[in-house]
Amino acid sequence: MQDLIHIEFIQLQRKVWHDNNIKDKVFQEGDLDLLYGSRFKEFKGKLMTSWLGPYLMEKYHDNGDIQIRTIAKEGIPFLFNGYRLKAYKRPLSREVFINTISKEVNVFGIVISSKSQSS
Repeated sequence: MQDLIHIEFIQLQRKVWHDNNIKDKVFQEGDLDLLYGSRFKEFKGKLMTSWLGPYLMEKYHDNGDIQIRTIAKEGIPFLFNGYRLKAYKRPLSREVFINTISKEVNVFGIVISSKSQSS
C-alpha cells in the first residue's frame, strides 16, 4: 500500500514539473514563422538546419492549425499544426545594432560618471 502511495506521489511530482516547464507558443496573424522540416531529421550534421522559412502566418484556427504562406505571397497557402512552427526573430540590421549599443554605452557612461563624482 505504501508503495502505491509513493508511486502516485512521484507521478504527481513529475506531472507538476512537466506542467510548469511547458511553454505556450503565441502566434498572431502577420507574424513570421519557421517551419520544422521533418525530412531532415535523418541527416544530422554540424551545419544542417531543420527549420525552413520564414513564412508569413495568415490564419490561426481554434484547433491549433495554422495557415502559412511564403513571404512572396505567391503559391498556395499551406496548413500545418502549430507544434511544427516557431516564431522567427528577425536579425538586427547593422544600423539598428549600432544605435542600440551606443544608447546602452551612453547610459552606462552616465552611471559610471555619476558614481565617480559622488566618491
